[in-house]
Amino acid sequence: MRYLTNRVMPVITIAFLAFINYGCEKIFFEDDPADTPENNFEMFWCDFNKFYPFFEIKNIDWDSIYNINRPKVTGNTTRAELLQVFTRMIKMLDDYHVKLATESIIVQSKTIPSPDEYYSASRIYPQKYLNSFQSNQQNINYWPVINSNIGYISINTFGSKGNNPFVFSDNGFLVIDKILEEFKNKEGIIIDLRWNAGGYPSNVETVVNRFADKKRLYLRMCSKNGTGYNDFSDWIDYYIEPEGSLQFNKPIVVLTSRITGSAAEWFTLAIKTLPYAITIGDTTAGGFSPQITRELPNGWSFCLSTKIVMSADKIIYEGIGIPPDIQVQNNKNDFDNKRDAILERAIEIIKLKN
Repeated sequence: MRYLTNRVMPVITIAFLAFINYGCEKIFFEDDPADTPENNFEMFWCDFNKFYPFFEIKNIDWDSIYNINRPKVTGNTTRAELLQVFTRMIKMLDDYHVKLATESIIVQSKTIPSPDEYYSASRIYPQKYLNSFQSNQQNINYWPVINSNIGYISINTFGSKGNNPFVFSDNGFLVIDKILEEFKNKEGIIIDLRWNAGGYPSNVETVVNRFADKKRLYLRMCSKNGTGYNDFSDWIDYYIEPEGSLQFNKPIVVLTSRITGSAAEWFTLAIKTLPYAITIGDTTAGGFSPQITRELPNGWSFCLSTKIVMSADKIIYEGIGIPPDIQVQNNKNDFDNKRDAILERAIEIIKLKN
């Protein structure tokens, strides 16, 4: 039987779930402005001007963007024409968390690799590597690696089940305690995040704390809190620390790709603070900021980033992504030959450490 597991998942997750459920804080307007093209433009530009934190970091002059695009919007501007204006504006930001939703489409600021051309975000022929492999729709799946004493954990999302955007954690992630009980005698564990497009930090910490050896700073964050480009809150520190009935402190390899984004990148930052963990695969998506959702008078919605996140060693990876410790990518030849080069290298690394 031919397997092409998880080739579709990244597109669905990014295009819909990440926009609706992943870390969005809903904010409603107090007033109901008239639905005119001019009002929609003004509110769109003003919300970014107030909340968006990366203009200076990305060297973007938002006032200039206003001056260029505002004259193009009049009382006679059609919805299609307004969409073109907004699309040009958000594409300039190249931001993983900036998205615009109309009645029929979702426009993403950042271009996501196509699963038809990007093979590094997939398991390739997993039954070759994983014992009793069968695909399912759980947030966390796990299998022993064939012909080794290695465990493999796949985390499809750090989001919560259901469609409630105000539920920010999921007790289902506590299954990690059961998994580690089964894997406690393994020589090492591989954690696959290659198609994980994000979720909630609370779920990240539920999982990663089971791998922590002690309390460690893994991330710092500040919020945009005014219309000035330099109006920010103080930095807030985030830590991982041991939780659960047992912790796994032996070799850990995390697999990442250009699809690995948002909360999955928080997980990657956390795991990289551990001396017995490394990352293998491709550079991550580069979208760390939590996001808010805004609504326009014409019924359209958009998400935008509002915070700056830096690593424990004070590196801002926003828009750049976290490079792996070991760069390995799958290509079409690997796919045609049913070979997962990234997973193979992870298995090899753990075997070499024992």
